[in-house]
Amino acid sequence: MFMTVSYGADCQEIVNLHCRVLSLITHLKQKCQCRPEDCIDLLDESGTLMNLSQVESPASELASKYLQERQHYILIRVIRGEGSEPTYYESLLENLGTYHPELAERLWRLSAHPQRKDNMGRSSMQRKLRPHKEPLLGSPAKFRSTQQTKKGSALSSKPT
Repeated sequence: MFMTVSYGADCQEIVNLHCRVLSLITHLKQKCQCRPEDCIDLLDESGTLMNLSQVESPASELASKYLQERQHYILIRVIRGEGSEPTYYESLLENLGTYHPELAERLWRLSAHPQRKDNMGRSSMQRKLRPHKEPLLGSPAKFRSTQQTKKGSALSSKPT
């Protein structure tokens, strides 16, 4: 009894389902280098959220009760809003939209996004799965090296 979990830069982990949910979650957090306090879950290939993060007794219930053998799952991070704020889901598989565009869209729909109308024209690669109140960390120009900046300014005559 095993399943496959995808995460990171196209990494896969084969996991035995005959274990406790808590052991499975702890193992996956270590493999994908999540923080212990992070809440993670799985999304199956049809886009169904497995809700392992809501199992009442993860230390005593078997993972095989919730997951199917020989299935493929995507590891996701669950970001629960405080108070009345909604829950968001973030893929822990890089470039989910490239490998599974339909799952990227499903994950987007599972997350509550009040700006949905504004983002309809964007591709799944351009969307950010994070709370809408989270500030952006800066423009890409701030992260360019000095040589890249000089090259870019020599190529462009327009000020940015």
